[in-house]
Amino acid sequence: MGFKYAALFACIATTSAWQAQMTIRNPENNPLLNDPKYGPLQNAWKALERNDSYVLMFRSKNYEPNITCVKVKSTVYNETLKIANYTRTYLNLTSGNTTKLEFQVRALNQSGYELENVIRAGLKGTAPSSTPIPLGSNMYIQYGDYSCNTSSKPFWEMLLEGASSDKDESKTSDPVEGEDYLDFYEVYSQPSCNILRSPFLQGGCDFWLNQSLLADALKHAVNLIQSIDAKAPKETNAAGHNGNGNENNTENKNNEEKRDEAERFAEALFKSLPTACRYAFIASCGYPEFMMYDKVRCKTEIKEPTTTTPSEE
Repeated sequence: MGFKYAALFACIATTSAWQAQMTIRNPENNPLLNDPKYGPLQNAWKALERNDSYVLMFRSKNYEPNITCVKVKSTVYNETLKIANYTRTYLNLTSGNTTKLEFQVRALNQSGYELENVIRAGLKGTAPSSTPIPLGSNMYIQYGDYSCNTSSKPFWEMLLEGASSDKDESKTSDPVEGEDYLDFYEVYSQPSCNILRSPFLQGGCDFWLNQSLLADALKHAVNLIQSIDAKAPKETNAAGHNGNGNENNTENKNNEEKRDEAERFAEALFKSLPTACRYAFIASCGYPEFMMYDKVRCKTEIKEPTTTTPSEE
């Protein structure tokens, strides 16, 4: 497995339960990824019991490209059945509206797993069924080929469709992922963060940060950029005058600078997140491709969110 694995485990050596190597990418289908011995670090029910708010920071796959400021919070509903009420709020970049979705989730264990490592979201307004048994996130390629279960549909759209669907339909049939429920596998679960993977939603990883750590992470990212800028050599600006093309050149340069600034902030923000959480994300899905938290929009006061529950008619 080589040097990069040694570096990974050196960084999280203080976590005693993490004792073996992890695969870099799920398509390798390595059974070590969700081995039961890692259960204490992938405990779905413990994650739901925390009653903390978590903010979506990064994704490796952007299956919801038009949203930001995504926040979730769970409250225990039935401890025996390990069911929790779940609230999810987000800002729609297209409409400018903030929406709050309320639904129920359930902690389940995949086949052969000793602890619950799956958060199953119900899409029909009730608690999701415990069947079918989750196969494991490392099985998503085989599972997808068998059942053609893959989707690029946004999670919020699935929930809204569930809210408006006929409650009597498909009651005698087996639950179908993407219609009745959606499974999220715990890659790494600690109070500071929650790293989740959904095989159905393109198999990518989501990085959820405890909201109590958000302000410090944002401040650290800004300080990191300022520190880098202070050490960088100063550029000499030689402004040229090229007639009619000067205005277009200036606009293109401004756009490029904005993109560079966004990329620099995303890199600095990721480096400012808890170390073990970052390495767990990288080990499972590689470096994040999409920053889901827009610091400008999320600071701006927005409209009172409209609430939708899948139980509504």
